[in-house]
Amino acid sequence: MSQCASCGKGGDGLKICNGCKQVKYCNTTCQISHRPKHKQKCKKRAAEIFDQALFKEPPPREDCPICFLRLPCSSLCNYQTCCGKEICNGCVHSFIDLGAETLDSSKTDCPFCREPCHDTDEEAIERIKKRLDVNPNNGEALHFLAFNYLNGSMSLQQDTN
Repeated sequence: MSQCASCGKGGDGLKICNGCKQVKYCNTTCQISHRPKHKQKCKKRAAEIFDQALFKEPPPREDCPICFLRLPCSSLCNYQTCCGKEICNGCVHSFIDLGAETLDSSKTDCPFCREPCHDTDEEAIERIKKRLDVNPNNGEALHFLAFNYLNGSMSLQQDTN
């Protein structure tokens, strides 16, 4: 059973220190009274927690959802704005070569979800922004949008900052 770092009372409803996540207190008064003793250790542990999160190994790249091979670097992949999938160039080219074009020969369907690809750059950007409104942590969509801002492509004004 855990106990308050200041007064020593035990119980289940103790609150954890927001900085170090190790010390527990029964209320705000105990936390404030214990702060001078705890401050240095707390700062050191908070810095360790921050460094662990900062230098954590990133997750491995996903596989192509069509051929299930590991995706190569992003310049050899296509981000599909319709379904949010990254597909390797090999699968995209194979799909086009197999004659998977729609009746309108100027555009093709997505190799993964078979939805029509975007007609205009504005439509693609709108799809990406909707995807980010739903999930602001969508890394692929965020990277796609940031890359296009950086390069001034897809009718976006180049970000020079």
